[in-house]
Amino acid sequence: CLAMAMVSTAGAQTVLFEYWDNIGGTAVSDLTGNANYPDSPTSSAWLETFQSPSGRADNYGVRARAYLTPPETGDYTFWVSGDDYCQLWLSTDDTAANAKMIAQVAGWTGVAEWTKYAAQKSAPMSLVAGQAYYIEGLMKEGGGGDSLDVGWAGPGIGDATTVIAGQYCTAFVRYQARAP
Repeated sequence: CLAMAMVSTAGAQTVLFEYWDNIGGTAVSDLTGNANYPDSPTSSAWLETFQSPSGRADNYGVRARAYLTPPETGDYTFWVSGDDYCQLWLSTDDTAANAKMIAQVAGWTGVAEWTKYAAQKSAPMSLVAGQAYYIEGLMKEGGGGDSLDVGWAGPGIGDATTVIAGQYCTAFVRYQARAP
């Protein structure tokens, strides 16, 4: 008999990174079309920024997600960078089902390389201070270098693109099966 247990080692100021190993290809669809996605990642980690470690492995995919709470009301711009293909999704609220893709990398970039492709940058997004928004980054690594980085700029953050810090995030807590 399996019981459901909440993973409770995460919380405020963290981003949940979930990894699926041993998946070939470089397209995000190679990850999202895998039989183990989205419910059975190989491993996961809670990180203090919306930036994965680089040089982790080859042939894997990652989903990073959190609830983002902006510090001030206003227009924010988002960027995604990574190696290989990446997508950035943002919801109009804290519901994952309402998320829309706002930026993508259809190739690869260096770590935190924000200006290689025009599509890496979102249009300005109007956000309300104190409201939580579901945000998700997807990346599919083939071979060579690898990373997933999500940056932003806006009120209370500044005009320069910076990696989203954990202080603006609350980790998306997932459930996992365990034996009783």
